[in-house]
Amino acid sequence: MNRYGIYQVTIPLPFWNGNVHCYLAQREGKWTIIDTAMNQEVTRESWKATFSKHGINPKHDVERILITHHHADHFEYARELQQQTGADVFLSEKEQSLALSVLDRESFTEFYLAAGMSKELVKQLQPVNKIDTSFPNNLFTIDTNRLYPIGELLFEALHMPGHSDGHICFYNREEQLLLSGDHLTKEAIPYISYHGYGDENPLSSYLATLKRIKLMKISLVLPGHGPIFTDVQERITELLHHYEERIGFVLEQITGEMNAYEVSQSLFPVDSSVFDQWIAIGETNAYLRYLASIGEISVYKKGKQFKYVRM
Repeated sequence: MNRYGIYQVTIPLPFWNGNVHCYLAQREGKWTIIDTAMNQEVTRESWKATFSKHGINPKHDVERILITHHHADHFEYARELQQQTGADVFLSEKEQSLALSVLDRESFTEFYLAAGMSKELVKQLQPVNKIDTSFPNNLFTIDTNRLYPIGELLFEALHMPGHSDGHICFYNREEQLLLSGDHLTKEAIPYISYHGYGDENPLSSYLATLKRIKLMKISLVLPGHGPIFTDVQERITELLHHYEERIGFVLEQITGEMNAYEVSQSLFPVDSSVFDQWIAIGETNAYLRYLASIGEISVYKKGKQFKYVRM
């Protein structure tokens, strides 16, 4: 993608989709970066090569860094890029809070034990519950009431919660162009999860924003993962259908009295890595909370665990 002064920067990841798309946009000799990837050596080399390719002097030419959401594959390298460029970093207020939100050890243990995980598995999960201490300086809040210059165009900052509570997409109304982050992708299904903090019903929020974005005129999507695409309405319809089927499938897995971990084990491979089991329990929690909110299941506490039964 090199229309409108916007260039895609693809950086490898050690997990999930294999890579993340960041964006670099030129306007009157100055550059804006959208998302930064993870803090790893391959990221450092990728940005170095990108700056060289475009003849960018990072200390003088980069004026701002916009972050769609706080997840590590989009935000973690922001401080390093800020130190290289001196640019201000912009992140929505909710995402700033989430970036600093972790459960203390006791609350973390209590939350996952209540979901049905064993003490040993919860202990192995503890390393995922940490704050990246390299938080950017000069961190500013993305304002959804203003326009942001990105390349040759002006973009509205749109709050699109679900994948993350304060997720921002950038939309140019005239060209019907959407920088979608992880909110809307072509191949991967956006990860909707609940891990004990933030939006307590993220799947409901995500479905609402999908329906909202379906009413918009969008001709081209520049996503955080997967291919750039134009068949936007078809993709939104596919995603809504996927979640409708998945909600029904999760409901079918609840036989008798079950905890969240038992449900997750029926949805995902039982021999998964510890990290994948953490991913699975987060997604399962999101579905269970949604099903409870629409009255399809009831939830109650039995001992130290939460149990779910079909109505």
